[in-house]
Amino acid sequence: MEFNPVKSKLNLIYTGSLLIVLLIFIVVLYLFISGAIKNQEIEQLNRYFEKEKHDFIEEMHEHSHENEKGYERDHKHERLEYQPEKNIFYYIFDNSTNLVEGEETVEGLAQYLINKDVQSLSMKATKEVEIKETHVLFIRYPLQDNDKDLGSVIIGIDITDEKHLIQHIIWILLLLTVLFSLLFAWVGNFFAGQAMKPIQMAFQTQRKFVSDASHELRTPLSIFYSSIDVLAREEQENLSPFGREILEDVKHESEMMKKLLNDLLFLARNDQKSFELDIEELDLSQLLHLLVNRFRRIVPSNLSLEDNIQNGVSMKADKTRIEQLVYILLDNAVRYTKQGKISCSLAIQGSEIVMRIKDTGPGIPPTDLRHIFDRFYRGDSSRNREGSGLGLSIAKAIVDAHRGKIEVKSEMANGTEFFIRFNVK
Repeated sequence: MEFNPVKSKLNLIYTGSLLIVLLIFIVVLYLFISGAIKNQEIEQLNRYFEKEKHDFIEEMHEHSHENEKGYERDHKHERLEYQPEKNIFYYIFDNSTNLVEGEETVEGLAQYLINKDVQSLSMKATKEVEIKETHVLFIRYPLQDNDKDLGSVIIGIDITDEKHLIQHIIWILLLLTVLFSLLFAWVGNFFAGQAMKPIQMAFQTQRKFVSDASHELRTPLSIFYSSIDVLAREEQENLSPFGREILEDVKHESEMMKKLLNDLLFLARNDQKSFELDIEELDLSQLLHLLVNRFRRIVPSNLSLEDNIQNGVSMKADKTRIEQLVYILLDNAVRYTKQGKISCSLAIQGSEIVMRIKDTGPGIPPTDLRHIFDRFYRGDSSRNREGSGLGLSIAKAIVDAHRGKIEVKSEMANGTEFFIRFNVK
């Protein structure tokens, strides 16, 4: 078992969780600061309107009086004053959206508002715009006297400094996020390492126990199996039919125990990287032909075993282990396919040797598929007395030892297909 991926995953979860909390805090802080600043600006505009409201209405009355007397006002905004030193600006419009009077802090803003159609601006709704690299916030207020609509006034404030302040805050928060992410990753790596130590120790202890137990049990089990074999031969005539049946059951169970111990010993050696492959030039095509023909003699009559094996495919490999690999996969296919066909194919595809073993069995549920190579794991469809749940783990170990890849695809009611890929050398 590789602990580095587990450690990395723990570190990722720890760092990711803290980073998400930090990002949420930053977003909430940004919304709070920007919201508080904007509310303060809106309140400042509302106070300004209440303070100057009477003067605005008087100006509108004066404008109406001039219109009644036939005076013509220059609509080139002769009464628009440009006062860049002020913070708050205003523009008074009549009901025809003609500009009556105003104080401007950003040159050209009045024309911008006229071009955008003042009537389209909702009353008492805030709006932010940027003009000539200056950010402004303004509100349109109605001007009424004795329930008579006189026009409207747009009051605004330069918020460029506040915008820059918020941008600086954002950059600082982003920088802090990067710094804290690195800190979280370092701390997470440390704590993940500490958390993995007892797990590694327990796993090493368990693995050593399995290896030692497999070694120690092989000798007494061999003696036990030999004794049963001698007893079956020497005392065959003296045993009752029931006794012979019991003896056969014990012999069968001892054979299963022997196979289980051999499997455990193989996996233990694989974990400790202590088993060596007997590499030779192997004619893979010939080996597969022999194994398929051997299985054809034992498959039930309701099953057909087909092959599509390209001749002349060879590789450097351990013949015994590759034979064991193919046997495990074919045996699984025969065991779990009640009827239909099993196919075995071999071909060179590009830079890879690809072996496929496919059946028409019930398939493997998606929930079981990701655990298919786990030790002792058997899904609901394979819970039977035969097998120990180690076969596919051993198959994967053999493929990994030969630096190959093994994959499985399966659909419910459509069968299962194993893919084994080895590099062509």
